[in-house]
Amino acid sequence: MSFAPRRLALAFIASLAASGAAIATPSLCDAGPPTYNGQPAKVWEGDFDADGKPDRLWVLPPGTVSAPVADRASDPWSGFRRRFEPGLFTIVIAHGKHCDLIQKQRFFATPIWEEDDKPLKLLLRSDPAIKDWPRVSRRWKGDGVLLGTEAGPDVLLYWNGRRWWVAQGSEAP
Repeated sequence: MSFAPRRLALAFIASLAASGAAIATPSLCDAGPPTYNGQPAKVWEGDFDADGKPDRLWVLPPGTVSAPVADRASDPWSGFRRRFEPGLFTIVIAHGKHCDLIQKQRFFATPIWEEDDKPLKLLLRSDPAIKDWPRVSRRWKGDGVLLGTEAGPDVLLYWNGRRWWVAQGSEAP
């Protein structure tokens, strides 16, 4: 059996690495929260994944990321993960060096999310208001994030131990 194809593939990979073509694409967590007009973006802190360590959350309006990033985006409404779309509104949740990106074009493409003051509020596990979400409180790990809607009832974004999920305001009493 000949090892020529394997050697050829290894030589090709080595030449790509030597030329700089195989440079890793950066993560949005590496960059951290952006600055706007010299001011840092608002950052919320909580323990979103229930690991006992503080996590950070910030938002990226559409078009604020121009370079490609290695991170994949989650759509907690459908459960799908896909390639990050820089033209979409994004919630970034950083757990140390790991990032979760939340994107849902139809949800975040409403006028309420175009305002400077985003309709986003933390719901800590220790907050008595979690009793307003009885159908999801057993499945939900860590602190939650209430996302405002044009219609009024909030949507709860939460970590269920495996992935990001949402509960609609209709699931609250």
